[in-house]
Amino acid sequence: MTTTPRLAYGYLRVLPGLGIDDVLRLQRDLVAFAETHGLVLADMFVEAQWQQLKAWHVVMVHCHAKDVRHVVMPSPEHLHQIPILAEIMKDEVEREIGGTLWLAKSLEATSTPEQEARS
Repeated sequence: MTTTPRLAYGYLRVLPGLGIDDVLRLQRDLVAFAETHGLVLADMFVEAQWQQLKAWHVVMVHCHAKDVRHVVMPSPEHLHQIPILAEIMKDEVEREIGGTLWLAKSLEATSTPEQEARS
């Protein structure tokens, strides 16, 4: 019996300081992360200007149009630079797509030592 692959879209934002080699590495990392979690990346969306959301809106449109319920991102910084806002945005995105926003590097892994000490 063949199972239908769980499709996902990859998304990353070209954050300040990232060069083309970094972007290509992140894309490869997202493909590997998706495969490890039983997902198949149907497409990869790159936000070339980090303060814009053009590619992000395209991801949301594609999720709804193609009924894709998984989005894979490198880390919470690709949602927002402030960790608590990234967490809120992650919850909102999951509600919006009716699925899961996968972060290759978790919110916990990106917390600062001060945040860990307060936990």
